[in-house]
Amino acid sequence: MEPLSPEQFNALPKEAGYLLYKTVIEQFNVLEAHDIQLEKKVDELQESINVLVHQRFGRKTEKTQIDGQYEMTFDAAGNYILNEVEKLVEAGKPKEPDEKEVITCTRTKSKGRREADLRGARVVEDPVIEIPAEKLKELFPHGYKRLPDDIYSKLDYIPVQFVLHHRHIAVYADSRNEGLIVRADRPHELLDHSLLTESLAAGIITAKYVNGAPLNRYSQAVAIQFDVHLDRQVMAGWVIELHKRYLYRIYDRMHKEIFKSRLIHCDETPFKLIHSPKQDAGPNHKSYMWVYHAHEDYGSPPIYLYQYCDGRSSDYPGTFLDGYSGILVTDGYEVYHSLARKRDDLSVAGCWVHAKRHFAAICQADGSDKAKGTVAEEAVLRIADIFHKEHQCKAKSPDEKLEYRNTAIRPLVDSYFAWLKQIRPMVDKSSETGRAITYNLNQEPFLRAFLNNPIIPLDNNDAERSIRKFVIGRKNWVVIDSVNGAKASAALYSIVETAKANGLRPYFYIRYILSVMKEHADEVFDQDAPYIEELLPWSDKLPAECHIETPLPNKTS
Repeated sequence: MEPLSPEQFNALPKEAGYLLYKTVIEQFNVLEAHDIQLEKKVDELQESINVLVHQRFGRKTEKTQIDGQYEMTFDAAGNYILNEVEKLVEAGKPKEPDEKEVITCTRTKSKGRREADLRGARVVEDPVIEIPAEKLKELFPHGYKRLPDDIYSKLDYIPVQFVLHHRHIAVYADSRNEGLIVRADRPHELLDHSLLTESLAAGIITAKYVNGAPLNRYSQAVAIQFDVHLDRQVMAGWVIELHKRYLYRIYDRMHKEIFKSRLIHCDETPFKLIHSPKQDAGPNHKSYMWVYHAHEDYGSPPIYLYQYCDGRSSDYPGTFLDGYSGILVTDGYEVYHSLARKRDDLSVAGCWVHAKRHFAAICQADGSDKAKGTVAEEAVLRIADIFHKEHQCKAKSPDEKLEYRNTAIRPLVDSYFAWLKQIRPMVDKSSETGRAITYNLNQEPFLRAFLNNPIIPLDNNDAERSIRKFVIGRKNWVVIDSVNGAKASAALYSIVETAKANGLRPYFYIRYILSVMKEHADEVFDQDAPYIEELLPWSDKLPAECHIETPLPNKTS
C-alpha cells in the first residue's frame, strides 16, 4: 500500500483523519506496553542470571546491617554470627604466639594459646644444653651459681608406622602318634584369614570418614610414604565386612536412643550409586543420604544418624522414624510435611535461614547498590531483625523464652507475612523475587511453629552442618560403588560424627570398640546387651584415651 501524499491527506474528510490519528495512538500505546513488558521480562531474566552466576562464582557469605546498629553474617549453610558491641577480627592468617608470651625463665608457663594448641602432643624433656666446665672457668674465674634453665619449645612430627606382626601359634604332635596334632587357641580376630587389625581398621576409617580421603588416595599415600601397598578394593571390603559384622550394632542402638529426643533435625543430599538396586535406574538416577540429628538439649545424647536411601519419597523417613513421636525441624521439602499430615504424633517446624536465603541470593547477585530499596533487601532486613530478637532470649529459661517470643518476636513475624501478602500481587510470580515470596508464604505455618514451643530453633543449621560432612567426602570420592558400601558409609559417618559430638577421638574410639566387639562376634545381637551399652559414644565406661582432654569447638567447614 502506497503512503498518501500531502495533497491526498489534506483532501481526506475530518472524520477519516481523526480515525487515522486514533489508530496510530492505539498502536503506539500497544507498542509502549509491549516494550514495558519486554523490559520487565529482561530485568527478571537478568535477575535470574545474576543469581545463577553468584551461586556458581560468588562469595558464600552474607552480611546484613539494620540501621547501622548491628551486623549479621551468614555463611554458606546459613549459620549466623551476631555482632553488636564488638566485631570479630577481620579474617587473616593466624599469627604464631611469640615464645615470650608463654615462656618464662622459671619454667612456669602461662596459660596461652600455644599450650592450648599443643595440648595433645607428647612432651619430651631433652637433655640440658650446658657450657663445658673449662669454658665456665674462663667466663667466671671467681666462681658462678646456676640459675633456672632458659626453656624454649620445638615441635617434631613423627610419621605413623606400619608394623607387620608374625604371630606364632604353637603346634604339638604326639611323639607316638604323628597323626594327632594340636594347636594352641588363636586369639579372636576381627576377620578370619585377614591382615586387618583394630588399629589398621581405625586408621582406614578415620582417613575416609573423618578426613574425607577416598580409599584410592589413602592407598597411594601409604604406598609412597611407607612402601606398604593396600589395595583399594580390599580396604573397601574390610569396611563393609566390619559394618556387617560389628558396627551395625552400635548404629542400631543409636537409632533406638535418638527416639528419646523431643526434637530431631532432618536433611538430605543426593549422590551417585554405581550399582543401584533399581533395575531401570538410568545414568542420572540419584540416591540420597539422609541425616537425623539430636542433641542433649532435647532429651537424648548428641547423636548423628545417616541413612542411605535409593530415593527421596516420604517412605524413607517414614520407615526410619516409625515409632518416633516429636518434632522434625526441616527445610521446605514437602516430603516432611506429607509425613506429618499422615501421623498425629509428628509435627514439622520450618527453617528461617532457608526463608531468608532466597532473598539473600538476589541481593548478593544484584550487588549492594542495586539491591538497596528492593523487596529482597527489605525481606532480608526483616528476617535479620527476627534473628536479632531471638538472640536476645538465648539464655532465658523455656518459659521466659516463650513469653519473650510472643511479646517481642511474634509482632515481627505477623508484620513480615502481612507485608509479603500485600506486595505479592505487585511482583511477577515467575521472577526470582516472586518465587522467594511464594516459598515464604507456603512455609508460613511451619515458620511460625517456633512461636509456640520454646525448644524449637529458628533454623535447621544443625542438620546442614551434619550433612556437610558427607558432602565434603562426596566431593572427593564422587560416587559409591554398591548398596552395601552406601549402608556401611551411612553407619560409619554416624559413628564418627556422634563420637566427635560426644568429645571422643574417633581413631581411639573405633579401635577400642572393635577390640571389644570382636570378643562378642559369635553372640546373637542384643541391642540392650551390657557390653553394647558400655561402648556407646556417651558411655562413662570408655577408656581415657578415647576422650579429647579439652573438647574442640564445633566449627563449620
